[in-house]
Amino acid sequence: MSTHQSMLSERLEAAGAFCDRLLHPSVTEDAERGRQRRLLQVLLLAPGVILPGAVQILTQLHHSPHAIASVAAIFAVMMAPLLGLVATGRGRLMEAATLIAGTVAVAALVALGGGIGSAYTALLAALMIEPVWVARRRQAAVAGLGAAFVAGALAVLFSTALPLQAEPTAWSWLAPLAYGLFLVARLVAGGEARDEKPVSAGADAVVAATGSIILRLRANGDVCAATAQTRVAMGIEPEMLLGSGLFERVLVSDRVAYLSALADVRDGRSMRSVRLRVRVPGTYNSVPAAVYRSFVADMAADQDGEILMVLRDDEALARLEAEVVEARKEAREAVEMRDRLLASVSHELRTPLNAIAGFSDVLTNELFGPFANGKQREYVTLINEASCHLLNVVNTILDVSKIKAGTYVGDVEEFDLGEAARLSMAIVAREASSKPVRLELDVDQAIGTVRCDRRALQQILINLLSNAVKFTEEGYVRLTARKQGKRLFLTVADSGIGIEPQDLSRLGKPFTQIRNEHASKGTGLGLALVKGLVEACGGSLSIDSAPGVGTKVHVSLPVGETVVSVLERENGAKSSVEWNEIPLRKTA
Repeated sequence: MSTHQSMLSERLEAAGAFCDRLLHPSVTEDAERGRQRRLLQVLLLAPGVILPGAVQILTQLHHSPHAIASVAAIFAVMMAPLLGLVATGRGRLMEAATLIAGTVAVAALVALGGGIGSAYTALLAALMIEPVWVARRRQAAVAGLGAAFVAGALAVLFSTALPLQAEPTAWSWLAPLAYGLFLVARLVAGGEARDEKPVSAGADAVVAATGSIILRLRANGDVCAATAQTRVAMGIEPEMLLGSGLFERVLVSDRVAYLSALADVRDGRSMRSVRLRVRVPGTYNSVPAAVYRSFVADMAADQDGEILMVLRDDEALARLEAEVVEARKEAREAVEMRDRLLASVSHELRTPLNAIAGFSDVLTNELFGPFANGKQREYVTLINEASCHLLNVVNTILDVSKIKAGTYVGDVEEFDLGEAARLSMAIVAREASSKPVRLELDVDQAIGTVRCDRRALQQILINLLSNAVKFTEEGYVRLTARKQGKRLFLTVADSGIGIEPQDLSRLGKPFTQIRNEHASKGTGLGLALVKGLVEACGGSLSIDSAPGVGTKVHVSLPVGETVVSVLERENGAKSSVEWNEIPLRKTA
């Protein structure tokens, strides 16, 4: 029985939602809208009661033009108040017109259907019941009783004036039966559920405090009730969201998330929140147009098996997120412009620096004769060392710029790993010999030759070893190499000063140095270049360090036949901002 009652309630609620769409926009008060909604339901269902009687009468009097004209007049009289209510929204006037039209229609049916003794006389009860149901006032009961009395008197008057009348038969009970079924269905369903069941307990207080829209949804997602805050938050009448009105206003790309959230709540999840962009009236370039605004929908199931939704305005957060996206875009463009400028300047500097380093090297070796003074040799040597150092910095900047732009191209070749490791150790040996630091090399002899980008591998080893020597005052710097499968594992360990935990997150960013007594000895590009080369070669990098204990840098690189010769990313150049933000795998 409860299932049938629920179905009847849903049908009546659906009829109520349809009537809400017909209400005139000028009707804004909830009580008045409910009253006119009930009147519309009566006007829409009245033909269903009149039609069975008209069919029965026409069956007997199908050749009578008077009967056909009378039935047509009845329908015209019943539809006039409906059209007037939809067009003007004047409820009181249309209630009176409806009662008059109903009085005339019932009187005509009684007169045509066999007189006051026919089954149609039972419809006089409808004239007493419906005014009370629509207006729900004592005056309405008095008006209904008067209308029933007038209809009976008119029926008697019409019966004496009409030349033809249908004979009362069992079919005459179709019209009273149709009204009886409608009345019983309304009683079984509990009357007009939408008027009796509020959207939510304390909804008015919540809306007043938060400005949110509270909706009640059926299990299938149709909205069956909405609070008046819809007018303020969306600029539309609450009835515009009833039925599938809300779903039709949700942006197409957000509908999947919306339906998924509804399904989760319906399947027993306590609560779901989802962000929706909903179409509302607005302006575009000062022209009225439909626009989409951002809302947050919080959904939860209630005890009746329906879903309560709180729709909160999220426009401020949406604007903030758009501003953040725009700011990130501007920052990315600024960094890219800086990188292009830096790369351009570095490229222009490299040509004269090559000349300075080359010519100073010729002078240092006295290829064109000895110096006349020892200071000349000293100064030329300083010029040569400074120019070579500056040239190395410029080349590093260019390499970093290429990696950040995603245009670094590697040259994969086969070479002996032990030879490359010894060459890297020899390059930093001079700096290590200036202080009590011993260099240790531990390369597994079983590795032999490897296949990868030799220049990148050499640069990685030189930079890591140079950093280790620079930050180690005494002790050791050890290079270890092992191979497992098609991956090469390199570790550069030292007994230096170590790294503070708060500094680990800053490592690997260009021109970023850790603040200590050794900070002035570098440019902050060494580890940035190592990080970029490792990533470009498809490897990984991690750091183990603790203050006063030392540092271990672990590098893993692919060294097999599957290594591609061109190391550019398949999906295009990666932006410099994103490249800077890639975190190292690190432990402390």
